[in-house]
Formats: sequence, C-alpha cells, structure tokens
Amino acid sequence: MEDKKLISVIIPAYNVALYLSQCIENIKYQSYKNIEIIVVDDGSIDDTAKIAAQYPVKLIRQQNKGVSAARNVGLQNATGQYVHFMDPDDLISLNFYEEMLSSALKYDAEVVFCGIINERQPSLSYTNQQAFLAVSKEDKLKLAKVGSEGYCFKYLFKTSFLISEQIEFDQNVQIAEDMIFSLTAVCKANKVVAVPNAIYYYKYHPSSALTMLNKSAKSERSKKMEPLRVFKRDFEKQHGVKIVGDPGIIIRYRFLGMRIFKKKLLASGTTKWYLFGICIIQSKAGH
Repeated sequence: MEDKKLISVIIPAYNVALYLSQCIENIKYQSYKNIEIIVVDDGSIDDTAKIAAQYPVKLIRQQNKGVSAARNVGLQNATGQYVHFMDPDDLISLNFYEEMLSSALKYDAEVVFCGIINERQPSLSYTNQQAFLAVSKEDKLKLAKVGSEGYCFKYLFKTSFLISEQIEFDQNVQIAEDMIFSLTAVCKANKVVAVPNAIYYYKYHPSSALTMLNKSAKSERSKKMEPLRVFKRDFEKQHGVKIVGDPGIIIRYRFLGMRIFKKKLLASGTTKWYLFGICIIQSKAGH
C-alpha cells in the first residue's frame, strides 16, 4: 500500500477534556502513520483546546456553532486525499486506517466503511466478515446500512469526491445531520466497500448529554427529527430507491431496576411501545 496517501482525521470537539487525550493517542498509535489530525474546538469552556494544543494537531478554534459547522470547517481545512470524521469520545482499532485505506485503494472506492462495536446497544454491533463491493444505488444503501446507521464516523471518504459533489453537513439540521450526509455520499459514490478487520468503537458514557436527556427533552428531540423525515421522503422520490431502516430513538422505563417498558420513536413519525421486548402498541403521528 502506498504510504504517500494522507488521511485527514477531523475531530469536532465541545467540552470533551475527559476524552480527547485518549482519542488522539488512539490515532497516534495507528499502524498507518501518514495522518493529519484536525481538532475543531467548537467553543468549549473546559480544557479541550488546552489538551489538543499539547499534541501535534491542527487546532482550529471557533465560537459554538454546533457539530455540523465544526465538521465542515475541518473538511475545509483538510489537506489529505482521504478524510475520516471521528467523535472525540470514541476509539478505533489500531489497524483502522491501514485497513480502510487499503480497501479504498484496492477497489478505487470513494466510500468505504468499517464494522461497529456499539457499547450503548450491543445488539447493533457487527463486523464485516469479508470485503463486499456495491455499485448500484440499492446495493450501496443496503450494504452500508445507511438507513439505520447513518453515522459518518464509520466511513472513510475520498476528499476529492466530497468536494466535487459539494457534499457537506447541513448546519440547519440539529438531529441526525450525519445520516443526511452519509446517505448523500453513499448514494453518489460510484463504489462503496465493506472493510473487514477495521472496527469503530462507539463508546457509551452514562453522563453524556444524550444519555441524560429527560422525557420532555427526548420528545423535543423527536420533533427536531422532522427535517430527516422530509429529507428521506424527498431522497427516495429523487433517486427512485427505498431507504431500508429507521434510526429511531429508544426510551427505556424501569421499575425496581428492571426494564419493563420501552418506547421507540421512529424517524417516520411512528411510536412503538414494548412490554418485556414485545411490541404491544403502535401509533402514527397525526393519527
């Protein structure tokens, strides 16, 4: 494999002083070394910027504008032939970039994706057992599971492809902005490849903002997903495809420490109630 290809790793960072060092160290000890780390400090009020400055990274500081704006700024400042968006509180296997780049070069693919270990929802974890190549719209969307797992961090993108297709994050979308980005990129790519032996560790932090959301905030979050619903409907009509999967929001209810009820808010507007894992009620918004 050519070691001349530079990979730009973009890390949007907002008040992540607890995790940033581990994230950067994880990248530092990758088996593939030609890496440019870009940390975009999105108006943090903790020691995020101070910690980033201790490492040989490209540190960009801006007022708080949100994760989409931070990723876009990182992309605008990336000089690598390939780009990866990594969340600051997650980890990757130490051969991650070696495996991802090798597949991208071997198949001349604009988009390649890894397996995921999902600590929050272990049932959603998976690994790519072997390399798969998809070229049709339907196969690309199904192979990448982008309709249910639109996480941008699981992909390595060819930078020139993103630039030529003018693909960036919509800064007006507050929820699932990376799914919109990933759907667009996967659909427009000529080739999408599943990469074996590369793993992204989606960490679970009980004290994170998402985990601590109360019922009212989660309801508001569901309302903010309306732009995703609209995008998916328009996307399906424009491209003549059906997006398989629905990301949804899961709310669990406990009694005496036991998980009794579960409510799932789907991006389609449907709400499902589960009792001991069995769906007992299903309703559609507006019905």
